[in-house]
Amino acid sequence: MYKKLDIKKLSFLFIFLLLLVTLVFLIDQKKGKKTFRTDLFDADTAEITAIIIYPRSDPDKPLTLIRDKSDWVLKSGEKQFSADGGMIREMLRNLNDLKALRIAATDKAKWQEYEVSDSLSTKVQVKKGKKTVSTLYIGRFSYQMPKNTNPYDYYGRQAKISTYVRTGEEESVYVVEGFLSMTFNRSVNDFRNKVIIHSNQNDWNRLTFSYPADSSFTLIKDKGSWSVDGIVIDSAQVYGYLNSIAYVSSEDFVDDQKPVSNRPDYSLKIEGDNMIKPILISAFAADTTLGCLISSSMNEGVYFNGKKSGIPEKIFISKRSFLQN
Repeated sequence: MYKKLDIKKLSFLFIFLLLLVTLVFLIDQKKGKKTFRTDLFDADTAEITAIIIYPRSDPDKPLTLIRDKSDWVLKSGEKQFSADGGMIREMLRNLNDLKALRIAATDKAKWQEYEVSDSLSTKVQVKKGKKTVSTLYIGRFSYQMPKNTNPYDYYGRQAKISTYVRTGEEESVYVVEGFLSMTFNRSVNDFRNKVIIHSNQNDWNRLTFSYPADSSFTLIKDKGSWSVDGIVIDSAQVYGYLNSIAYVSSEDFVDDQKPVSNRPDYSLKIEGDNMIKPILISAFAADTTLGCLISSSMNEGVYFNGKKSGIPEKIFISKRSFLQN
């Protein structure tokens, strides 16, 4: 009888200890979750007024992006440019989605190894008015190939890229998803507005080509049909051309030269429905190195290298090219 009682007591004791161990484990796990900060950026991106980037390659020459109503302005030293809105939106999205996957280190001695020290990182300051709401130090990236994946699964075989970062005055180094240097550690020209033409070609109904001598002509759409100087032409051919120039951009900026004359050698004026104002693309004569300088009313005050970009051949086509068929 005593033996049966002892076994019964031991069973209850075992169950009690098992429950106690489970409870302690859950409490410790919950504490660990509380101390692990996953959200590394908690500011409202709509309220951000400036982003200051200290590139790793040249931290003494910061790039400042300033919100100007719905647009952004880029400042580099004494120079000021219109900024690339698409790149800014991508930057804000990256900041908004910045979440720590894990902690790589909690000791300042590890900063050099992960390249998040002041001298090795790309430093990003985010401001709301005069107040700094976030400071981010972007370090080196790492990638890991997935193991034991299907060799025919292309997406499953893609490497997982992550970046080491630290924030503010914290000593901890975090691991976040993505290749942040691709977005933030860029040159001045990468952040500039590169647009030459950015418009919906379906709204266009009149294109005026102003060329030297008597080679000028006008391309007009009337009731769905296109004509050149009154001659009806193949609409499919016209649409092919319009599609090719609806979205034109270039990184070949020319900042140290201006046109000799205010009168362009070649120009294209695009008019249409749902357009606030016409788009004017002009080509000005330049030296043999540049070929010509290209300007656009969609990116005023900026000139592009015509020879290097190949834009003149793409935009300023001849009347014969529409009539040859």
